Amino acid sequence: MDETVQKRFMLYFRLSLLVWILIANAILTIMNFQYGWLIFISNIMLFTMEGDIKDRLISVEVGGFVGLVLTVVALLAISALKPVLGSLFGFLIPLAVVLFILIVLHPYAPKVLNNVGFAYLTCACIDVTAFSSNIPLFFGTFIVGSLVFNGVCVLLMGPCKKLAMRSKA
Repeated sequence: MDETVQKRFMLYFRLSLLVWILIANAILTIMNFQYGWLIFISNIMLFTMEGDIKDRLISVEVGGFVGLVLTVVALLAISALKPVLGSLFGFLIPLAVVLFILIVLHPYAPKVLNNVGFAYLTCACIDVTAFSSNIPLFFGTFIVGSLVFNGVCVLLMGPCKKLAMRSKA
């Protein structure tokens, strides 16, 4: 793809993304759904990562899921250890284990242990009460929402590319 076609593709794709993001937000607003961040963080990560789009999609979906699973594990461990070790160590030890998994083990499994998981761990812990009381909703929203939303984004690339190539002539 030459530079002119690439620029047209990016323009068409960005405009398509804008429309798709507005449609998705309209749907979530009409539904009065407050956990749309679970969907949109994955999309931000998808387009800020490097590499092939299919590899990025896998890394985003698997990494986000792992981040949410590690959040559950950390919260369970914190709940169990705080009465035994006290507030400080009951919190820091599970946090250290989860962060060790995401950060130190990352080079050994980058598709699974990545920044996406770290982002989901961080965001899910912003409101621990909401996360803890809605774990199935959070997982369902992430799995279905991010796959559908990101899947449409990836599918939009094809028509945008064809349109960019066709408008060259």
